[in-house]
Amino acid sequence: MRTIFFVEDDAVIIQVYRAKLLREGFHVEVAEDGIAALKMLPTVNADLTVLDLMMPKLGGVEVLKYIRSQAGLRDMPVIVLSNAYVSDLAREAVALGANVALLKSSCTPGQLVEVIHKLLGGRTYKPDDSQRLDEI
Repeated sequence: MRTIFFVEDDAVIIQVYRAKLLREGFHVEVAEDGIAALKMLPTVNADLTVLDLMMPKLGGVEVLKYIRSQAGLRDMPVIVLSNAYVSDLAREAVALGANVALLKSSCTPGQLVEVIHKLLGGRTYKPDDSQRLDEI
């Protein structure tokens, strides 16, 4: 069973996406802020991380920097799932090595699962313009 590490501070978003990921056969670990994510990353053994950028205590860009700096984590696929008003942060996240940056308000749980399957299968994913956070 593949493990998805979902880093998000909004309880409703966590509930909706976690339920879909579980139905799709994934194991899901959740961190509700950046500091919790840093503490969990060395032991969670995730196959992929879904990362919000705007979180309390420590933002997603800092979490991504940590992931890309660690030998055991740096090759893990990372999907940024955030909101349009942080597009500069999204561009920074893509520059730091996020595989895909998606607009939270336009991405459904089903679409996220599609992206996850493609990335875990070794394929790239090009979101359509309505989903792209890094182009806003």
